[in-house]
Order: sequence, then structure tokens, then C-alpha cells
Amino acid sequence: MFNAFLTWVILGVILTVIEIVTPTFFIFWFGLGAFAASVLAYFDFSILFQTVTFVLVSGILVALTRPFAKKFVGSSEKEINVDEIIGQVGRVTKEIKPGSFGIVKVGSEEWRAVSNFEGVIRKDSRVKILKLEGTTLIVEPLKEGGE
Repeated sequence: MFNAFLTWVILGVILTVIEIVTPTFFIFWFGLGAFAASVLAYFDFSILFQTVTFVLVSGILVALTRPFAKKFVGSSEKEINVDEIIGQVGRVTKEIKPGSFGIVKVGSEEWRAVSNFEGVIRKDSRVKILKLEGTTLIVEPLKEGGE
């Protein structure tokens, strides 16, 4: 048997947990919308009315609070000019093995990195950034004493 009240409560809890794990300050509003719909389900309102309430409460909360949340939390988005990072030298913070990802620090930023180099590039080695594919650096090891 379908228990709408329990379904809405579980959905609200799941959305709230997702918000805690990935702090976007966005999914939480849908969790609150699910909790609002659960109240209506408890009082035996129709599933249509519950769903409309979920959509309206979630939408209104997003519309009213998202601009405030962006200002309060701030934006971690940072524009990067690809041309600026190509050719720079970075330091390996997690070794890069053939066929797997490592981590390279360039300036104050850490990037996922791979290399076409046959061997392992050890932690603390210096590497040159050849190109950027998506959010992954393609690097090559620097020879001792040179760039």
C-alpha cells in the first residue's frame, strides 16, 4: 500500500542529507518542500495537491532565498584563462601512475592530472603543464635542473 506521508518524509530526509554532504544551499529547499507535502499527506489531501505544494514551496524558497544564499555563502567559482596555465610548472602532490590520475599543485590550486609519460611521476616532482582537457591537466615531468 502506498503511504504518501512516509514517502514525502523519506524524500525530505534524503534531500536534506544530500544537502549536508554537498553543501550547495539549493537542494535543501526541495527537502523543505517535501516536508510541506508530507504535512498535507498526513491530513489526507490528494496526491495532486501534495505534489503542487511540493513544487510551489520548493520553487518559492529557491526564488526567494537563492540570491541571498549566493551572497552569504559566496561563489567558489573561479575563472581561469587556459592560456595562462599551459606551460606553467607545477608540483606533484599525489603521484601520477601510468593510466591513472594524480594531483598537481599549480600556484595555490590543486588539479587532477595525467601524463603520457611511461613511468611513475613521484610526489614532490616538478611537472610542466602541456594542456588542459576539461578539468584535468596533461603534464610531463621536468628534467633535473631545467624546464
